[in-house]
This record gives sequence, structure tokens and C-alpha cells, in this order.
Amino acid sequence: MHGLIFFYLHKFAERFPAASTSRSGSSVSGQKHLPSGVYPDADAVAMLADLAAAAGRPLPAVVTEFGEFLAPHLVKVAGTFIDPGWKTLDLIEHTEAIIHRMVRSTNPGAAPPVLEAFRAADDEIQLVYSSKRSLCTLAIGIVRGLATHFQERVSIEEPSCMLRGDAFCSFVIRREHGDTHPSHSPLTATLVSDAGDDRRDDPGIVMDEPTPRMIGGYRVLGLIGSGAMGHVYLAHDDRLDRRVAIKVMSARYAGNPAARQRFIRESRSVGAIEHPHVMTIHQVGEQDGVPYIVMQLLEGRTLRDHRDQSGRLPLGEVLRIGREIATGLAAAHRRGIVHRDIKPANIFLEGDSRSVRIIDFGLARELDAQATAVTHDGALVGTPSYMPPERIDDGELDASSDLFGLGVILYELLADRLPFEGKTVAAVLMAITRGTPKPLREVAADVPREVGDLVMRLIAHDRAARPADARTVAEELAALEKRPSG
Repeated sequence: MHGLIFFYLHKFAERFPAASTSRSGSSVSGQKHLPSGVYPDADAVAMLADLAAAAGRPLPAVVTEFGEFLAPHLVKVAGTFIDPGWKTLDLIEHTEAIIHRMVRSTNPGAAPPVLEAFRAADDEIQLVYSSKRSLCTLAIGIVRGLATHFQERVSIEEPSCMLRGDAFCSFVIRREHGDTHPSHSPLTATLVSDAGDDRRDDPGIVMDEPTPRMIGGYRVLGLIGSGAMGHVYLAHDDRLDRRVAIKVMSARYAGNPAARQRFIRESRSVGAIEHPHVMTIHQVGEQDGVPYIVMQLLEGRTLRDHRDQSGRLPLGEVLRIGREIATGLAAAHRRGIVHRDIKPANIFLEGDSRSVRIIDFGLARELDAQATAVTHDGALVGTPSYMPPERIDDGELDASSDLFGLGVILYELLADRLPFEGKTVAAVLMAITRGTPKPLREVAADVPREVGDLVMRLIAHDRAARPADARTVAEELAALEKRPSG
């Protein structure tokens, strides 16, 4: 835990003059913690336990009170990173990005509590707290303290809690005025906790950075869209007389080592794969300290948009799309790369033939490079509705994790519903951890038995029960395509 928290914990202890000797034999006030240091979480918990014992109060209540005390101080310390127009929910939404910029980028040893935020509506935000430290009562106190600071009233629900034996803690925080009308479902947005990922997975977001005229010798024609890590521009390659797409990391986050490492990882991961069902990378470069990727310009639409506009797809088309996704994944897996966020928005259907291209390897990770992972302890990374149970349980990801995402896609396309459903992110994650979806044939009786069996194996809770590899899945889907329908 960062020493700054201990600095304010000592100030908080002044509220408890009766605090005496701790279990370790040293007084609370006598312990030394420098604001610039990093110390074991156990030290903070022991100090709070001493305060609670001295006051004769329950420890959770004292931890929550400390959170309320801490919140306005943190707002003051983070002042330069906070937009003056933000209120309680806005600050909560951007907490992870602020923590990365203030703490993790300058002091990698610090591991602040992991708060994954989803803005379901203007007056509602959902949080998933996945750290093993189980300091969820501190998070509740901080939320209450922020509301007091901004002179707002909020309600806090906790559908799941590690202290009650659940796999993670979750909160639904609502401002107590105004209606809640989500403009899009947060259940299909990407959870990303690396630095700079404080934007929802929404390509319509327009950032406040000026459009450059040139990037790496490519003439910029306009902005295509913006996302979590930066912007995508339409550009022209005058040397080869072709249009390209250029993904540029946001200058706002380019100075953060963790975010920069992740962006470069994405570039190298995709660039290493040469396959007709994976997006092509033409060049990786850097301009004025900001990295960029020159990519193939794809004409068409995502599988998500195609499904939304066309409705339920024919069985043959679903099998063909699934087979092409599987062959693209097989190529990535042969390179030792797992995508980690397979979902309809990351499957592009190119041209009139709607040929599959797997895009956005922004969460990609080399399977043989665990030591260079840029995510922090206990963080959830992926998209809730398509996330494998091993990700939620903080297990190691492998190629079968991508197969799980493919299975969810196939289930959704064939049944016109998701296998794991819920009204909140937490509810969806809990459904995935239970691992008991309805068999596909029960919700889509017209699906052939062999197809239903394959899909259910893909989304098996136990990864050992899933197909051996993506190549095997592609072969099974190819065989199913050749079978007569009905």
C-alpha cells in the first residue's frame, strides 16, 4: 500500500486518543511510514484494528470511516488530474486512470485497490473490486466521502462481496436524483485496467486533441473514431497510393510507461501474425514520443453491427463465421499470442463476402511472457459477457480462454441471447463463475445437436473440458458446414 495512505491513516488516528498498544507491541502513533514509501497492507489493517479495539467499535465500521476521512484528502492530492467539472460518479469512473498516472507509473511497487468502473447511465455507475486484499469496506467509505465532498447524495448496493465468500466485490452506486436510462449496455464493453483506459469501449467518443496533418509520412484525412487507448485516423499512403488506418496512442497517456508498454505490445502482437482472418499491420512507429500503428483499412462492419442490423443469422453463416474466427485464433495461438477479448465488436466482417478479420488485439498477451504482463494484481481484463471464468478467478489465461469467447459468440448468434445474463456487470460475472448456462438446444431447438454440443464444450467452466485447440474447433465447424441442414 502506498505510503500516502499511511500518512493520512496517522492523521485519522488522532481521532482516537485512546488508541494504545497494538498486538505487535508498538503504539499506533509510534509506527513510521513515509508518504513516498510502499508498505504491507497488513500494517494498515493492524493499525485500523488497533483503533477499532481502542474505541470498542467493529473493525469494518472503522475502516469505512477511514475511507470517508480519506476521500477529500485524495481529491486534494489528485487535483491536477481531476477535471473541474467532475462530480462523484465522474471521479469514480476515472479512478483507475488517475491511480496509474499518480502512483503505479512512478512507483511500480504500489498496488492500490483495483476498481473497475462501468458508467451504466448518468446517475449510475457499477464497480467491480477484484483485489485479494478484501478492503471493500474502505472503498465504500471512499465513495461516501466523495459524495460528501461534492455535496451529493448516493446510494450504494453491494450485490456480491468477498467477505461473504463471493469471488469478487461489486457495487452499484446511484446518485439519488434523476432517472437512469443507459444509452448502451456496459455488459458488452471492455474492462481494461491498464493506464489510460478510463474511456468506455465506444468508437463514437471524440477526444479533445487536435487532428494531426501528417503521421509518420502518412497524410491524415480525418478521424475515424476514438477508444480507450487513443484515436484511429483515416490516412493516405502517397507512396503506394492506398488508404490506411492509423491508430495513435492518446498523448494524454503516452507518457505512462504501463500504457505505453501495452500499446507497443498490441502492435508487436498483431504484426507478428500473417493470416487472412487477422487484421494486417503495415508499420509500427513513433512520432514526437507518441507511438502509432499503421493498419490495413477495412471496409465493412463489425459482427456486432451486422447482428444488430440483420437480426438472427442463418446457421450456415454462423458456422462459417465461427470457423474463420477459429482459424484466425489458431494463427495467433501458434505465435504464442492469446487475444483475451474475443467478442462481436472485435470481429470485423470485410467486404461483400463478410470475410472475418479479428481486430483490436489491445488486450493481447504473449503466452510465454508472463513476467512482462502490464496488468496489476487482481485486475479483471476482458469483456464481462464474454469473459472466461478463469479470468474472474484470477487464473492464468491460455488459448482455451479465447475459445470460451468464441463459444459465447456462437451461442449468442444461434440463440439470439447470451449464455450468461444479468442486469449488472456483477450479476453477469456471478453467472459466469457459477458456470451453469442453459444448454443451447433448450433455448434454440432448431440448432442441430452436434452444433449445440460443440458450443457447450466451448463455454465449459472447466477449461480442460473445452476443445483441445482452435485448429480442432475450425475443423469441427468445417465438418458441420458440410452436413445437410435439418
